[in-house]
Amino acid sequence: MDKKIEELYNTLKSFGLSQLDASLVADCINMKKECSWQNNDPITDQAVEKANKFIKENNFGFSISVSPSRFDKYIWEVKKIR
Repeated sequence: MDKKIEELYNTLKSFGLSQLDASLVADCINMKKECSWQNNDPITDQAVEKANKFIKENNFGFSISVSPSRFDKYIWEVKKIR
Protein backbone atom coordinates (compact mmCIF):
# COMPACT_ATOMS: atom_id res chain seq x y z
CA MET A 1 0.00 0.00 0.00
CA ASP A 2 1.25 3.47 -0.89
CA LYS A 3 2.45 5.38 2.20
CA LYS A 4 0.13 8.31 1.51
CA ILE A 5 -2.89 5.97 1.21
CA GLU A 6 -1.84 4.11 4.35
CA GLU A 7 -1.62 7.45 6.19
CA LEU A 8 -5.09 8.34 4.86
CA TYR A 9 -6.50 5.01 6.10
CA ASN A 10 -4.97 5.38 9.58
CA THR A 11 -6.07 9.01 9.86
CA LEU A 12 -9.65 8.17 8.83
CA LYS A 13 -9.77 5.49 11.52
CA SER A 14 -8.45 7.97 14.09
CA PHE A 15 -11.34 10.32 13.18
CA GLY A 16 -13.86 7.58 14.04
CA LEU A 17 -14.52 5.80 10.74
CA SER A 18 -14.84 2.04 11.08
CA GLN A 19 -12.09 -0.18 9.70
CA LEU A 20 -14.35 -1.15 6.79
CA ASP A 21 -15.38 2.41 5.92
CA ALA A 22 -11.82 3.76 6.21
CA SER A 23 -10.50 0.99 3.97
CA LEU A 24 -13.23 1.54 1.36
CA VAL A 25 -12.66 5.31 1.28
CA ALA A 26 -8.88 4.81 0.99
CA ASP A 27 -9.33 2.20 -1.75
CA CYS A 28 -11.66 4.44 -3.78
CA ILE A 29 -9.17 7.30 -3.59
CA ASN A 30 -6.21 5.01 -4.33
CA MET A 31 -7.96 3.57 -7.41
CA LYS A 32 -9.16 7.09 -8.38
CA LYS A 33 -12.74 5.82 -8.68
CA GLU A 34 -16.02 7.09 -7.31
CA CYS A 35 -17.69 4.56 -5.03
CA SER A 36 -20.81 4.08 -2.95
CA TRP A 37 -21.91 1.50 -0.40
CA GLN A 38 -24.32 1.01 2.46
CA ASN A 39 -23.74 -0.37 5.94
CA ASN A 40 -24.74 0.10 9.56
CA ASP A 41 -21.38 1.00 11.13
CA PRO A 42 -21.87 4.03 13.40
CA ILE A 43 -20.55 7.37 12.11
CA THR A 44 -20.77 10.99 13.24
CA ASP A 45 -21.07 14.17 11.21
CA GLN A 46 -17.91 15.42 12.94
CA ALA A 47 -15.92 12.39 11.74
CA VAL A 48 -17.06 12.98 8.15
CA GLU A 49 -16.20 16.68 8.41
CA LYS A 50 -12.71 15.89 9.73
CA ALA A 51 -12.21 13.30 6.98
CA ASN A 52 -13.26 15.73 4.25
CA LYS A 53 -10.99 18.43 5.66
CA PHE A 54 -8.02 16.04 5.73
CA ILE A 55 -8.75 14.81 2.20
CA LYS A 56 -8.99 18.39 0.91
CA GLU A 57 -5.85 19.59 2.72
CA ASN A 58 -3.87 16.69 1.23
CA ASN A 59 -5.16 17.30 -2.31
CA PHE A 60 -6.65 13.85 -2.86
CA GLY A 61 -9.35 15.37 -5.10
CA PHE A 62 -12.31 13.55 -3.53
CA SER A 63 -15.08 14.22 -1.03
CA ILE A 64 -17.13 11.95 1.21
CA SER A 65 -20.84 12.18 1.93
CA VAL A 66 -22.81 9.98 4.30
CA SER A 67 -26.62 9.94 4.39
CA PRO A 68 -28.92 8.07 6.75
CA SER A 69 -30.96 5.32 5.16
CA ARG A 70 -33.61 2.88 6.32
CA PHE A 71 -33.11 0.31 9.06
CA ASP A 72 -30.33 2.30 10.82
CA LYS A 73 -28.05 2.09 7.79
CA TYR A 74 -25.94 4.75 6.10
CA ILE A 75 -25.25 5.36 2.43
CA TRP A 76 -21.63 6.33 1.76
CA GLU A 77 -20.49 8.11 -1.39
CA VAL A 78 -16.93 8.97 -2.37
CA LYS A 79 -16.91 11.39 -5.28
CA LYS A 80 -14.27 13.15 -7.33
CA ILE A 81 -14.17 16.91 -6.90
CA ARG A 82 -14.65 18.50 -10.30
